[in-house]
Amino acid sequence: MKNQVKRKFNFKKFFIFILVLVSFFALIIYGSKIKVKSIIVKGNSRVKDYEVIELARLDNYPSYITYNRFIGKKHILKNKLIKDVKIRKKKNFTIVIEVSEYKLLFNLRSENKIVASDGSRIDAAIEDIPSVINFVSEDILNKMIDKFSYLSDDVITKISEIEYSPNLYDNERFIFYMRDSNTVYVTLNKIKEFNNYNKIKEQIGTSKGILYLDSGNYFEIKD
Repeated sequence: MKNQVKRKFNFKKFFIFILVLVSFFALIIYGSKIKVKSIIVKGNSRVKDYEVIELARLDNYPSYITYNRFIGKKHILKNKLIKDVKIRKKKNFTIVIEVSEYKLLFNLRSENKIVASDGSRIDAAIEDIPSVINFVSEDILNKMIDKFSYLSDDVITKISEIEYSPNLYDNERFIFYMRDSNTVYVTLNKIKEFNNYNKIKEQIGTSKGILYLDSGNYFEIKD
């Protein structure tokens, strides 16, 4: 019969283990009491910083360690103007929120919806984008969305109203009624040229009239 070897209980190792365990939990408890000290919001233009912070549940500066970024993201995406968001925890107890907003093209008055560059309809009230004032067929509207996506936000906001105005030569012709009282005729295949509107304005100065981008590319001064 073999002799059984009795192992002595190692109090030293057990004490070290308990000490590490206690220190670990103490650190968690202490860390959970440290609040977020700084919040940085990037990439937003239409949605205000404070709106993003409130949606992220950060307005009361919660615990830095226990704050859940994924829940924060879920709440932020409830804002229909926000396409995507990334939340990162940085050093010095800072949280960085990077927002990606939808590019807004125009208000479709027939539906009372804002149309975004991906074709989605958004139920929101935006004053600085143009309104399409009459009916546009679905096929033309889809082309319009695609072409408008190439326009800069700056020139889009300079348009007050958009009228679909096909003629015998082009069924993709539109009239832009500008906020500066000018009128622009343009077809979808030449709409990229409208990005030069600011430069054209510099050339014509304070004159008011009609800019023809549908044919001829010229400016007719009003009497």
